[in-house]
Amino acid sequence: MKYAVYVEGQSEMLFVADILQKYSDYDPVKCGFHCINLNADIQKEVSYPIQGDRHSENFYQIINVNNDNLVASRIKKDSPGLIAQGFDVILGLRDVYGDTYKRVTKNQRIISRQAIEAIHKAQSAAIGITGHDCRLHFAIMEYEAWMLALIEPFASHNGIDIDSIDLPQGFDITCDFEQMVYHPFPVVRKIFNACGEDYHKHGKESYSFLATLSVADYEALRLSGRCPSFSKFIDSLLGGQCPDLP
Repeated sequence: MKYAVYVEGQSEMLFVADILQKYSDYDPVKCGFHCINLNADIQKEVSYPIQGDRHSENFYQIINVNNDNLVASRIKKDSPGLIAQGFDVILGLRDVYGDTYKRVTKNQRIISRQAIEAIHKAQSAAIGITGHDCRLHFAIMEYEAWMLALIEPFASHNGIDIDSIDLPQGFDITCDFEQMVYHPFPVVRKIFNACGEDYHKHGKESYSFLATLSVADYEALRLSGRCPSFSKFIDSLLGGQCPDLP
């Protein structure tokens, strides 16, 4: 199977690569992937991380478009070529949180399932692919919600107890973050700061976080019922049937 995976940023690109590496046990025969960084219409292949090639049992082309609003439009633009090249599945991953969501909810700091579904329906329709397996995934409300649900190993690795950090009142590390935290990024950054690091969605920071995670950590979240958007994306990425989205 050949997959094209479009993501909005470097952190998400490295996350996808980490999932593929760890779930395949770093076996290039089972799974191959190449990462591409896209600026305007200039594509640059990223030399690391990389694994396998197009002859692997499953091959993934991971494209970082560097803008949340470009995920859907880039899929629409590239899809004829991808289909001609034999890609079986096209996946998109972007955050919900952003200008479009704020406009739809009139800047209310709420997590509205109705608004999320409306945006997803509109963007999926704008892609306009029929007769081919194309799935647009949303990280609700941000990829950082998934990070929060996985962040305890990172904090522990750095000798930090989450409960010792001055986090927003009522913060609960065991909650479903996609339902409870409107804007997860600042919370992730605060935890990184407590661990002696900063977080700006850059590569070095992402490597530091991802290095503390195992397949067991990913699976625990995937099967927990928390952060359903995470589970749906992982299921899709690893070859599962197209789930109900978003």
